[in-house]
Amino acid sequence: MFSRVIYEHWHDWVPLIAFAVTSFVYGLMTLRGLMLRKDKADRMSNLPLD
Repeated sequence: MFSRVIYEHWHDWVPLIAFAVTSFVYGLMTLRGLMLRKDKADRMSNLPLD
């Protein structure tokens, strides 16, 4: 059954590219959160309560 699956070389890169893109997005969100100014962070933390 598995001999019918045609496996090509570019299939190796698909999970690596997906992991890299996901890591980049999460890293970008983390950096954006860390670089947030104190006054803006305080204002945004009170939004659900206002």
